[in-house]
Amino acid sequence: MASFIAGLGIFPSVSGIGTEVETEGDALTVLTGLDDPNMNSIWLGVTGLTFLGAVGLAFITKTITPIGIHVFSLVFWTSWIRMSSVLSYGGFIPVDLLLVATVAVMFVFIAAIVGMLTGSG
Repeated sequence: MASFIAGLGIFPSVSGIGTEVETEGDALTVLTGLDDPNMNSIWLGVTGLTFLGAVGLAFITKTITPIGIHVFSLVFWTSWIRMSSVLSYGGFIPVDLLLVATVAVMFVFIAAIVGMLTGSG
């Protein structure tokens, strides 16, 4: 698609901007943005242990709600961390505003978990 648009000649061509395609072989690095292999190990360890805890709690309570909460939490916070890194890039949005947004998102997260636990969600 980029070659087609460049071939039209409508927009001026700028070399070096947007022409590099970043390819990484590790899906965990792409998902979490953790470049350090040790941090990848810690992230996998923490998520693995919390998943085992969720499975154990699901077995005890005979419901799959803890597993759903674990998956939701993992996706929710991973996406928030990735989005906040994008928003903070370039310094256009003040850090204080991102902190206020993070606190607001924490309340939304808590409300979602309460909704899952009470069945009103």
